[in-house]
Amino acid sequence: MDRPQRLFFALWPDDALRSAICSRVPSGHGGRPVARDNLHLTLAFIGAADTAYATCLAEAAQAVRFEPFAIELRGLGCFGKREVLWLGDVTPREPLDRLALDLSAALKPCGFQPEARPFYPHVTVARKLKALPSLGSIEPVRWEVERFCLVASLPTPVGVQYEVVRCYRADAAC
Repeated sequence: MDRPQRLFFALWPDDALRSAICSRVPSGHGGRPVARDNLHLTLAFIGAADTAYATCLAEAAQAVRFEPFAIELRGLGCFGKREVLWLGDVTPREPLDRLALDLSAALKPCGFQPEARPFYPHVTVARKLKALPSLGSIEPVRWEVERFCLVASLPTPVGVQYEVVRCYRADAAC
């Protein structure tokens, strides 16, 4: 039996960038922090994928071409009633929006259906907050975007762990 994997495409930070992101998260929110190794910025959420679908997606993403670019995460915000704390307010948006659109277009022949809600780039840093920290501008976190990755979400006894399946560089797959 072909066991489906939960997949998504994301910008995947290196260790230095993870440290910078973590340093902007205020203490005292009482929420459940996202594991440092799980920090990412989702470009396209796939969900459950059997082997054939996952293979199609992995191969289709190779067609995405982009020039390296830089973005900044400039704000701290919250979704829902203290459900999700995030770093976002990405500037500039255009190259990131273009990458997400181009990726979605490349995946469509595999049967991928993008989410209906608008793309809102962010890095989730905590969930289920007990107290709302001060939201708004933060010291910017600069992110040099030279690749995106296909990532699998793996359930473990201590929570979800993300595993990079494959990366795609601005010039070729890595």
